[in-house]
Amino acid sequence: MTIDKKQLEGLTKKERRELQREMARIKREADRKRRKRRKALGISGLILLIVAIIAAVGLVVWTQLRLANEGPENMASDGLVLTGDGQAISAVPSDAHGWLEPAAAAPAPSEGVVPITIYVDYGSKDAAAFFATNGDQLQQWATYGLIQLEIKPIALDQYDSATNNYSTMAANAAACAANFAPTNFLAVNTALLDANPLVTNTPIDKAGVSKAVSTALGGENTDISTCITDDRYANWVATVSQAAANGPLQGTDVKLVAHSPLVLVQGEKFTGKMDESSDLLAFISEVLAEDKAEDDKAKDDGSESSTETPAPTPTETEGAK
Repeated sequence: MTIDKKQLEGLTKKERRELQREMARIKREADRKRRKRRKALGISGLILLIVAIIAAVGLVVWTQLRLANEGPENMASDGLVLTGDGQAISAVPSDAHGWLEPAAAAPAPSEGVVPITIYVDYGSKDAAAFFATNGDQLQQWATYGLIQLEIKPIALDQYDSATNNYSTMAANAAACAANFAPTNFLAVNTALLDANPLVTNTPIDKAGVSKAVSTALGGENTDISTCITDDRYANWVATVSQAAANGPLQGTDVKLVAHSPLVLVQGEKFTGKMDESSDLLAFISEVLAEDKAEDDKAKDDGSESSTETPAPTPTETEGAK
């Protein structure tokens, strides 16, 4: 701000000095306010920059955590669901179980199809015995559309400790197979049960797990091998295993998984011998008979009832071969 000469005309020296001092003061005040505004704008810009950086870092961290804890594709229910059309068995496609999201319910089976869910820890000798006895039979029933088979890999502490972390490695490998080769899942499931160090009396590491899976697939699948090596689904395995061990479980009155395998037929816990194939068939027949009795009672009461589901039989599956 400058002083116009006309403003000085008619003023005494003293008045001129007073005017100049006042004008200088006004200029200093204006400069001070301008510096203050610039500083405030600078601080605001810095704050906005910091907030933007924090948001970007937070997004990256969140994305990494989500990916690190997300389950495999085709296992939204934390299990792979297998069905058949009379000729072949196939996996029911689904999204992944997202981090911090509840697991989805398994799809309802078609009318007349028996749902069977199996929680399997690959470090369990009982699980190996159950599938060695019933695996082929289950696969046949699923192929011919008699059952809907859901397999849920888990790693319970007692088996993981006894097998030097094999339960976790194998459950991760099973998840890798479900994600990248779901149609070959049962072959991988069998290979992982057979490689249980408590069954073979031979220690096994991730390289051994990867080799067992590659053999089951008839050759190496690089996506699966990398997935196994990187422990891609290890965090998911830990989460679903803890959920299974603590309960509650979906679709059943059984509270939790204390031992493996836990076999559920229409939500009812199988209590027969793991190494006796006739026990499983007898249990399925018993569950279906109970359902029929309830339906008959509902009819007597005048209520609507469901269609009776025939139990699978060895004769039926053998005749369909």
